[in-house]
Amino acid sequence: LSKMFSHGRARSGFIVLPCGAGKTLVGITAVANVKKCAAVICNTSLAVTQWKQQFTSTWTNVKESDVTCFLSKGGDWQGKPLGRLLITTYPMITLDKKRSKAGEALIDEIKKRQWGIIVLDEVHLSFADKFWQVFNVCKAHCKLGLTATLVREDDKIKELKNLIGPKLYEADWQDLAHQGYLARVQCVEVWCPMTPMFMKCYLESEKRQRKDLWIMNPNKLTAVEFLVKYWEDQDHKIIVFSDDLRPVVAYSHRMGRHCLTGSDDSAKREEILGKFRDPSSDVKTIFMSSVGDAAIDLPDASVIVQISSNFGSRQKEAQRLGRILRPKPNSNAAFNAHFYTLVSKDTQEMYFSTKRQRYLVDQGYAFKVVTRLDHDGHDLFTMNAGAGKYGGTEMERDLLQMAVEDRHEARMRATM
Repeated sequence: LSKMFSHGRARSGFIVLPCGAGKTLVGITAVANVKKCAAVICNTSLAVTQWKQQFTSTWTNVKESDVTCFLSKGGDWQGKPLGRLLITTYPMITLDKKRSKAGEALIDEIKKRQWGIIVLDEVHLSFADKFWQVFNVCKAHCKLGLTATLVREDDKIKELKNLIGPKLYEADWQDLAHQGYLARVQCVEVWCPMTPMFMKCYLESEKRQRKDLWIMNPNKLTAVEFLVKYWEDQDHKIIVFSDDLRPVVAYSHRMGRHCLTGSDDSAKREEILGKFRDPSSDVKTIFMSSVGDAAIDLPDASVIVQISSNFGSRQKEAQRLGRILRPKPNSNAAFNAHFYTLVSKDTQEMYFSTKRQRYLVDQGYAFKVVTRLDHDGHDLFTMNAGAGKYGGTEMERDLLQMAVEDRHEARMRATM
């Protein structure tokens, strides 16, 4: 922030801090220093709630009446004057469709006001081709972008830099970990061999269908069950991620664990997350779709298991690692957090996995490769005459059916 407020005035630009390093507190401090009306633009409604809690709880003397949370559902903004602090989402500001009368009236008020500062949270996730609309609606003297990963798979990050300003500061992830401000994370890539039945289908399938097979590989279920049991027995909190809904829904149902997707309402989501955060709760593991990639505060989580990700997205890999970067107390071990990414061996997923890891490698992380899961002296991947734990079973046939079923029907049954 000293670079942002040098020479007695506030400069616009980006601040890049890893998840868990205090981006929210940096944004709040910037708003407090400006001492004028402020707007905070977030990626999700859950993030809006978390920003409001931080503003009104510990760090400032902001009152509830000073805050307007502009959301499509809830937010308690209708019929009330626009507060000195606006917290909303990118879609609410850039909405192209016709708004309600109350929504139009509030947008008009937002446009009329000259804001002292606009804080753009998780700015790398915003749609750069619509990003200029944010500044047409919300005119501010100073623009501050906050992100953990100033990277996109397209070139639109350059447009964001042109619209907001230069990079003001970027923290070194490893320095923060060595100083105890971040967890010391061990990154592990688990090579899961395809079962003979799945590999046969993989080789016979068209290119665009192969992804479904490497995602639903039965040996990934074996790995998830093994890792969840191992870390639950040591009283760790675990998050299991997948971009594809099918494995998180199927695995969580089989293992009797909670599953969070984009279709869940906010009340159910908060209830499950509250149980997960509670140290005395028996909820030690939750399964999540990409809804958990950003803006979910789970400080006690120490293990991530990633079943699948979005092809070669470096951004997603870093965001998910960030869920376990909060510092862990009372641990003298070399590593006090663990990130596992499951990769179907001898498939194209291995190429995408290497591409996804590039950003984390640039931050100083190294990936250990695991090719065996030993249980009672046996490798779970090669037991059952090389077919693995579920080779030749009803479970393998069920997973294969999920892999080859029509993708449109899958989306209709479970929408993100």
